[in-house]
Amino acid sequence: METVRLLEEHEFPPELQKYFEGIKTWFNINYVPKMTRVLSYQSGMSDTHGRCSRRAMTDGVLKRHQKEMIAVTVSAINACDY
Repeated sequence: METVRLLEEHEFPPELQKYFEGIKTWFNINYVPKMTRVLSYQSGMSDTHGRCSRRAMTDGVLKRHQKEMIAVTVSAINACDY
């Protein structure tokens, strides 16, 4: 649970809303993850985080779906909402 209210997607500037649409398309989801919204508060962080996420989740030795399952498992073990 957040201790500070996060802005909703529509409350961010238009350029970040466009970035959010790209995130939703890339991850095939219909929402903006909380961590993406948190990082978007600081100018430049969202772009850096997005590039790192895309690079980390690209197929390599492990396929993207395997990496996603690892991330879900680690988040569940840590009781992480993000």
